Amino acid sequence: FFCLAALKARLPPVATMTRSGAAPRGPLVALCLALGQRPVAAAVSDARASLIRGVSYGPVPLKSIEGASQLPEDDWFCNEAVAMWGRAGRGDLRVIRSLGANFVRLYGNNPNNDHTNFLDEARFLGLSVAAGLSDYPYFQHPGSCKASSEYNCFSQVMPLYLMNLRNGFLTPEGEYHPALKYMNILNEPDLKMPATATTGDRDGPIQMVRAIISGFDAMLEAEKVAGVRGPLVNITATFSYAVCSACERFPDKPALGQIAALDDGMRNPEKYGYKPKNDITAAYVARFTHSFNTQNPATDLQVQFMNDYSATFPGMPVYIGEYHRVPANQTEDLDTILGIAEVHPLFLGISFFEYQVAYWKTGSEMDFGMFALGDYVVANLSYFSHDYKVWCLKPLDHPPSGMTKSDAVALAYGGSPVDPALLCQPNPLGVPLSQEGFLAVKAQRSPSQMALFMERVVSHMGAVFVNSAGLEDALASLSRKYVEQSNLDFSDLASYLGSGPGYLSFDPNARCIARRSVDPTAIAPAIDWACHKATSFSCAAIPAQCDNNTYRIADYIFSRYYRELGSAASPLEHCDFGGAAVYAPRQVYGAFTGSAACLPDVEALPTTSRSPDSSGGARGGGGGAPSSGGATSGGGA
Repeated sequence: FFCLAALKARLPPVATMTRSGAAPRGPLVALCLALGQRPVAAAVSDARASLIRGVSYGPVPLKSIEGASQLPEDDWFCNEAVAMWGRAGRGDLRVIRSLGANFVRLYGNNPNNDHTNFLDEARFLGLSVAAGLSDYPYFQHPGSCKASSEYNCFSQVMPLYLMNLRNGFLTPEGEYHPALKYMNILNEPDLKMPATATTGDRDGPIQMVRAIISGFDAMLEAEKVAGVRGPLVNITATFSYAVCSACERFPDKPALGQIAALDDGMRNPEKYGYKPKNDITAAYVARFTHSFNTQNPATDLQVQFMNDYSATFPGMPVYIGEYHRVPANQTEDLDTILGIAEVHPLFLGISFFEYQVAYWKTGSEMDFGMFALGDYVVANLSYFSHDYKVWCLKPLDHPPSGMTKSDAVALAYGGSPVDPALLCQPNPLGVPLSQEGFLAVKAQRSPSQMALFMERVVSHMGAVFVNSAGLEDALASLSRKYVEQSNLDFSDLASYLGSGPGYLSFDPNARCIARRSVDPTAIAPAIDWACHKATSFSCAAIPAQCDNNTYRIADYIFSRYYRELGSAASPLEHCDFGGAAVYAPRQVYGAFTGSAACLPDVEALPTTSRSPDSSGGARGGGGGAPSSGGATSGGGA
């Protein structure tokens, strides 16, 4: 499975190119090719390949409603949740990418949390990200705009979005992270701001629109304060598919009344009781994409929505932020909805709802997830002083489709079927680099799993594979050898790879850095230990560009401590820090935002700017993959 994910992340149409113009082949790709692990993917047309093919992601780690009210947060794309989405944990982002998706839609968002790590991983895999503001500033706290400022949300949203920008949404250079494609002002405001916005009197739509346009204005102000430069992300507000009988226009059509009211408010804000600080009309025309959620069948969309939308809002793109008709044959329904998008230039695509069963919602809300939670614990999640088990995934059968839901999505998206046998056993990218980890992988009797483990060892030695005649055969033979021969152990593997076989090149620019697949709480003790041992540098003098992110702080400290050890240092022994570090070649740490600038004797890598028509800097990008920045290793860093 992970081989398929890695390969899919580098195949057209979303694969990026190296500066020389050749498609990159990283060590993981080489190993997978050697094992004959080529993706069995459905062919998709060029038109479908350019669409948003998303997955809505809100992976609450609970198997029932019990404990839901005690969840400390619902921000699942922060560093603290890496055990679920990271490559060394359950690998959710890799699963999503392997299905053929190019887009992941998110929900909760605590601006106090750093989100760089998630965005870096998404970018590496070729996934665009649609994040959103949480409900908190709108109605979830006593000083919300609903409770205290008559739906003028400027003062509540601006400082929070400014924190988002400073906690990973922007690179150290002040540009939007290349993976971030969309920002959602609010999900389903027509059901919340106020709850009677679609069914009450005329004040409801006015209050709803005031909340959205003031929030939009606040985001523009935050960008100005933060000094954002370079291409800008698209903005949206995702409505429900409710009929807005209270709306002035389209009072009998789903979603259209809300969109029409918002369009009017963006162009005539004073009519809705709001005086903007910024030119929201110009920003709306340049950057806005409409969106809505629906579980109606695909056959409804043309008559109920698209005909009127195309005639009324020419030039304004739209996508479906949550799409899933539960009782339908998914292969047919998804093919139909994507077929409609292929012929409508304004309709950018869909995000399938949803990734994991929402047990905590109970009832019919549990019918939407692609994956149930199994009984094997992949990892333990320490989430803001609360401990949870990260259960493995179990693909759910869907009789109307004649296959699992995830396979139906993969078929529609041009992805690869998920192998359930590989989901509920130790992850080669997460087990310890030791005899214990080696035996856990060897016991699976899978050459492809051993290949992943081998790649981790190679990467941790600061090496990369070199393309040469016979490479694929040699790697295939090697992985099978260490699975089948019972007398071989981890020391044999490490010794052989460390001897420098001809197909390995040891990178002189390799450095000891923080492992991005590790929770920040596991990195902090390692930082303290290294700081107490250090003699050639001071942990009190970390540069500002490195001192605002746990991983970059560790990059600065681990790399310098390792350098202190001189020629006696061994990557596997001295660049481990209890599993918090990896001795990584440049092509690995080059994928981590700001890392190179925090390492000794390494020039900062050139910044890869987002392409307006491939990663969301301009409207109508269609969910194409962001640039990979040159990193090609898949080794569990």
